[in-house]
Amino acid sequence: MDPSHNSGDVVSSLPSSTRPTTILAVIIICLQILISLATYPFLPPIVPSHWNAAGQIDGYMPKALNAILLPAISLGVYLLVRLLLAAGPKLGAQNQRATLPVVNIILVGVLLLMLVVQLITIATALRVPADVPLVISLSIGALLILIGNYLGKLRRNFWTGIRTPWTLASSTTWERTHRLGGWLFVAAGVLDIIMAFIAPLRIWGMLVLTLLIVVILFVYSYVVYQRSEARGGETLSPPFDNEG
Repeated sequence: MDPSHNSGDVVSSLPSSTRPTTILAVIIICLQILISLATYPFLPPIVPSHWNAAGQIDGYMPKALNAILLPAISLGVYLLVRLLLAAGPKLGAQNQRATLPVVNIILVGVLLLMLVVQLITIATALRVPADVPLVISLSIGALLILIGNYLGKLRRNFWTGIRTPWTLASSTTWERTHRLGGWLFVAAGVLDIIMAFIAPLRIWGMLVLTLLIVVILFVYSYVVYQRSEARGGETLSPPFDNEG
């Protein structure tokens, strides 16, 4: 009997709430709440809430709203992802099992970004010198690199990933589109990190890259699907088939 095989079965049979990435996600949200509670008495009545590309503050909010907003967004994102994955149409049990660990990792990355935004906002409110747009741009670049590294491992599902009519209809199209998407996300993350040090490019550069990736992947998924059909490739099933 292979001990490693049994160990894998035990881990895969554990509920998602006991997996390390899920525990880490909950810890991040709890940490955000504790940070809000601990820093609230020391914050001024009005705290910065928005910065322009040059790093100048151009928006404020009451400190009570600041203390609640970011932890609430993180909690809302966490619960929404869980709800959608649990209630959404299943494109095969095997796909679902393979997708959950990847989604958990990406979710942790998003929550870490929210934590960074919260910390840098509080630091600025407490008059700690910080280049907020630079920090956030670097963090977004790092998140894109993380997503890019795992995007190709996402199996076909209804709620997460690059969902076009052609990726949902074809496992082959889904896989190839997500592999390309992974490379594009990593490249965009690296470029975002570079552009973070060039103030005029922080926002517009990111927007242009995002739009370009969307267009490329949309067209690419259509081309791959049509080529697969023309060559009599895989037997295509409706989007809500029961694979695995």
